[in-house]
Amino acid sequence: MFCRKIIYRNFRNIEYAELEPSETVTVLNGRNGQGKTNLLEGVYLFAGVRSFRSARENEFVRFGAELAELSMTFFNGRREMKMDLRWTAGNGKRYCRINGVPITKLSETVGNFRAVLFCPGHLSLVKDGPAMRRRFLDAAISQIDPAYLRSLQKYNSVLLQRNALIKMSRDRRDDSIFLDTAEMWSEQLAREAETIASKRYRYTERVSTLVGPVISDMTGGHESASLEYSSAKTYEEYLRLLTENAARELRAGVTLYGVHKDDIKIELCGNDARAYASQGQQRSIALAMKIAEGEISKEYGGEYPVFLFDDILSELDASRRAYLLDGITGKQVFITSCDEVNTESRVFRVENGKLELSV
Repeated sequence: MFCRKIIYRNFRNIEYAELEPSETVTVLNGRNGQGKTNLLEGVYLFAGVRSFRSARENEFVRFGAELAELSMTFFNGRREMKMDLRWTAGNGKRYCRINGVPITKLSETVGNFRAVLFCPGHLSLVKDGPAMRRRFLDAAISQIDPAYLRSLQKYNSVLLQRNALIKMSRDRRDDSIFLDTAEMWSEQLAREAETIASKRYRYTERVSTLVGPVISDMTGGHESASLEYSSAKTYEEYLRLLTENAARELRAGVTLYGVHKDDIKIELCGNDARAYASQGQQRSIALAMKIAEGEISKEYGGEYPVFLFDDILSELDASRRAYLLDGITGKQVFITSCDEVNTESRVFRVENGKLELSV
């Protein structure tokens, strides 16, 4: 899989740009604040996922413009494809066309174009709280399993409504507002939770089998790592937790149990990596997790996804940087950097939202 060309119109600080990347390594070079990450973000959005920078998509529209537009031609391993994305100023609603056909649901875009993003924030995958690791799972699984994305969307919708009832009950001091319909909302939540947890569990198992050898390879066999998804596993377990803790949830004002509270347990040499691993060791595990994400994407799609490295090389020490660059052979990679990148590549200079091919 590789991107052949992407056109940007009024996207972030980019008035107009055409990017024709190398089929191997493309470097976007320039000072901070010039638009390098905007260009990378544009590529990532074609994977059918949300932005890694902002939840408000109306921010994509360049100041003073009415529309932001992205257009990509790419080869997905089976055929040539063209995808167009558009956002209007104000509501920021996303419009999509694939090969000229309008697409109304985000989940219908998933799987056509796949990308693995590695940015400085991911280096905290081990150190940060559970929400960071859940986002890792959701972004990765959604790209290879449209049904997972639909379950996640349904779960979040039910959770939002259930929480609204809990809050209303507490604010009005009337428990019956929630309790009268709690069984229905809990059943719906537990049903989607079982599906999501099952897929997260299997995905984490596969990540663990790949992370272990990478960590061993990085450390010359001196260290090992493993991951385990921590969660209830069945519809009955989730329903019991929700039913038995309704009174606690009313006091707290929110839903206390479900996949929105789950986590990945990460161990290094048998110890809790979050508590006992050094910063360097935690970064190695995060790097291994992103490498594993790419390998699993290939297993599902038959082709490697496109890899996007956003200012990550400067955050890695020499050995981890070399390990990452050694592993990109045969893959299409986009790298943003303020400095020169010591690898064979097509280099574009980025300044004030404009692109210029370096020669």
